[in-house]
Amino acid sequence: MKHMMVAGGCGFSGSVFIRHLLLASDCGGGVINVDKLTYAGNPENLADVACKLPGRYVFIQAEAVAVSLPLLIPST
Repeated sequence: MKHMMVAGGCGFSGSVFIRHLLLASDCGGGVINVDKLTYAGNPENLADVACKLPGRYVFIQAEAVAVSLPLLIPST
């Protein structure tokens, strides 16, 4: 896997999923976390991941339907 987009990744379930992908699995790719930050979203849930893996974790505050992935993912 190269990159994965997770919608709502700043909530409880989303942050656990992202943390598992990046820290506990053998996933070598990156995660783009798109979250609108409504009632349950808190970017502090993944602050340690953002510090440890700045090249593999990206947070974008937006509605997932408003994001165009080809513009966000650099070609390799």
